[in-house]
Amino acid sequence: MNNLSPARAGIPPFGPAGPARPVPAQSPRIGLVDLARGLALAAMVVFHSAWDLSFLGFVQTDISADPGWRLFSHLIAGSFLLLAGLSLGLAHGRLLRPDPFRDRVVIIAGAALLVTFGTWVALSDRLVLFGILHCIALGSLLCRPLLRGPWWVPAVAAVPVGLLPLTSEHPALSSLQSMIAASPLQGFWQYSGLSVMPPITVDFVPIFPWFAIMLAGLSLGLGLARGAGAGWLAAIALPSALAPLAWAGRRSLPIYLIHQPVLIGSLMLVSYAMPGLTTGLASRAEGTFRRDCVQECRSSNSQEVCNRSCNCVIETLRQDPARFRSIVIEGRNDKASTDGINAAVLMCFRPPASGG
Repeated sequence: MNNLSPARAGIPPFGPAGPARPVPAQSPRIGLVDLARGLALAAMVVFHSAWDLSFLGFVQTDISADPGWRLFSHLIAGSFLLLAGLSLGLAHGRLLRPDPFRDRVVIIAGAALLVTFGTWVALSDRLVLFGILHCIALGSLLCRPLLRGPWWVPAVAAVPVGLLPLTSEHPALSSLQSMIAASPLQGFWQYSGLSVMPPITVDFVPIFPWFAIMLAGLSLGLGLARGAGAGWLAAIALPSALAPLAWAGRRSLPIYLIHQPVLIGSLMLVSYAMPGLTTGLASRAEGTFRRDCVQECRSSNSQEVCNRSCNCVIETLRQDPARFRSIVIEGRNDKASTDGINAAVLMCFRPPASGG
């Protein structure tokens, strides 16, 4: 009797459902990509540490409003989006693997929902509804049809996605903006990145223009996967000193989810134990209140009017120290606080009396 197996005899194997499908080969792990992700993760931990110190009043600088820190946070977000697109292209550029793709999107979307729930519990009205993880999850779904096309298509698509928000404040579109703001599409429009009145939140990474960076990364990843670049990069060995960063880069999602609760929880314990260290809390809270006031006002008024009126609101509230602390510093939204804000707004935002 012949002992040759069907495979050795050159006969394709058959199972209960017909011929077995070839299993897509997994792309080799590229240490440089893990290292880049680890560096981005380290930068993010630095930024969140500074933000927590500012939020809790350990430092007087308002990190969320400081131009240098804002630029730093944008560079970090851009690096994560670029790497997310690059990883998609490298993993699926030669052959789309539907199951790993689906699992990845589900995990990231689930993590995004955890962030939304956590910030809703901790920050209430400033919760994150569309942050970096939300953008990566939706962006991954939008990238899927492009995985089988030419590598240059995502790069071309990135141009209009990145430039479209620049047209949002064009005078010719002001009536369109007003019409959408008064329609049921207002919520979607506000979170698209095309609205002149973005939502008030601690993390906002809308599809426009941020998805353009992910498209650029996808284009690069597809080009590397279909050429010799991916194999060449995978062959590069990292120095042992950089191994911890690459290790963190391979576990970026759990570290992303865990690090901030640990950081802010530790600092909150310190602030309770030594309240004298948080003397910058009032200054930071006042700056946040003023910025939110101006941002809401800008939907229907000029920058000059909003600056003047919001400063008036703060000075009006300051005349009652207990109410100022309740509203501005503690951020309470009970009936007494709401009535106090409404009274100050009515007085400060009324049109000036016309001269006789």
